[in-house]
Amino acid sequence: METPSQEATLDGNAEIPGGSDSALAGRRMVTAALLVAMMVTAMEQLVVSPAMPTIIAVLRGFDIYPWVISAYLLAATVSTPIYGKLADLFGRKRVLLFGLVLFSLGSILSGTSMSMGQLIAMRTLQGLGAGAVGPIVITMLGDLFTLHERARVQSLFSAVWGLSSVAGPILGGYLTDNVGWRWVFLVSVPFAVVAIFLLAWYVTEPQVQRQVAPIDWAGAGLLTAGLSALLLVVLDGSQHGVRITAGLLMASVALLVLFVIREHFAADPIFPIDLMTRPAIAASLVGSCLIGGILFGIDTYIPLYIQGVRGGDARWAGRALMPLFLSWAISVAVAARAVVHRGFRFGALVGSTFITVGTLGLVLGALVPEWSRTCFVIGLILTGMGMGPTSLSFILAVQHAVTWGQRGAATGAAIFLRTIGGAIGVGLLGATLGWELAHRLAGAGVSGIDVTAALRPETHALLSPDQLAVVQAQLGHTLRDVYLQMAVLGVGSVVCSLWLPGRKETLAAAAGPAEDELADEGLAVAASEL
Repeated sequence: METPSQEATLDGNAEIPGGSDSALAGRRMVTAALLVAMMVTAMEQLVVSPAMPTIIAVLRGFDIYPWVISAYLLAATVSTPIYGKLADLFGRKRVLLFGLVLFSLGSILSGTSMSMGQLIAMRTLQGLGAGAVGPIVITMLGDLFTLHERARVQSLFSAVWGLSSVAGPILGGYLTDNVGWRWVFLVSVPFAVVAIFLLAWYVTEPQVQRQVAPIDWAGAGLLTAGLSALLLVVLDGSQHGVRITAGLLMASVALLVLFVIREHFAADPIFPIDLMTRPAIAASLVGSCLIGGILFGIDTYIPLYIQGVRGGDARWAGRALMPLFLSWAISVAVAARAVVHRGFRFGALVGSTFITVGTLGLVLGALVPEWSRTCFVIGLILTGMGMGPTSLSFILAVQHAVTWGQRGAATGAAIFLRTIGGAIGVGLLGATLGWELAHRLAGAGVSGIDVTAALRPETHALLSPDQLAVVQAQLGHTLRDVYLQMAVLGVGSVVCSLWLPGRKETLAAAAGPAEDELADEGLAVAASEL
């Protein structure tokens, strides 16, 4: 089996020193397999989002609505570092295949759910599978390509997001309105099957004996329990008494403190706490957390505004997200070269500024309903233009601040914090939505009204015209404040950008020694012999 050299590119005329045409073809097919694998989770998020208001109306459970998103994100988050350790023990290919199979099983079971509780449970299973996809795919790309190549390859992966951004929301809205909301979960399964086949056929790994410490299951348990308790506070705190909420919050803090202490003494910690002491890495990880909250907040609460306030259907809600992901896909392709040549700080600073301005556009759209369509389109385009260079800068800054042996853990940490930022962000935003909406409806004299009836045009008749108008108006005011909180997160990402390496440090990393790019003990992939 040939191990592709770091000097190889995706160019068909490239020559692999010491390699072969079959090795080059193998790297192309491996890249294709990783593209499809990434599409699976990307498509899932975009197809499901426009269907969520309809799902709430059918299965009820508006009060636990954020858990459908946060349970998925929590499961994906806490499993990410565990998959990293399992990949060291059993190989990245096996772990990625396992994640795709588990994700597919969770998707099928989500489509058969009969209650909101069942859907949340099945989404948790789905998230456990998704936790293996993102970090392992990105880590494998880090092993296969140099910094300059990696920036160019991002254009391929931006094409995946572009395709998903166009097809996903439209497909999700169409399936919801014409076939049934259950099919939005089943549509990702064929893509998962294709990814599984490509990975199983074209990826081979060397049988290398590695000295790997046992998985830190105690740390994983403390992290899971601590984050679960925290999510219970931010999602359901308003429904519990003060004592229960305070007890959960204290338990969360205690468990997370014990987790940090545990990681300091663990032989092979599940989360690299020591990396957080480096300013560039700490800023990248915190910034990833903040943009995760913005991204998943938009993904969750823009469709809710379209259907709950503007009276649109699922297809309209799906199309509303297209400007975000299309502009994101384009901005990644454009920013790939600029980030390397102008520096990580420049890319993240410009991008996070666009994100902040874009979220303020959402606030203006919710503040003046007559302008909502125009403001949302412009705001989402600006946010997407910022997401590309910002996310790319944060990931590349982390990968090039560590050695090859730390790259998997560092990449996993970045994905971990972006996902937990999404989970906690959606939870906090959902808590604001639930508490403020209930307060506003009570002030308007319509407390106890069935809010879910306002989420679908076909159920509007269950409310009187006056009740419907009140619910739509108060929901719009509440979502305005939710979008304002996203803008605050954007300002935080601007601050984090200031700590990233500048142009000189970035160019030095790009021109640095090659031994970290493909170490002897690293991932090796090649074409399977046909």
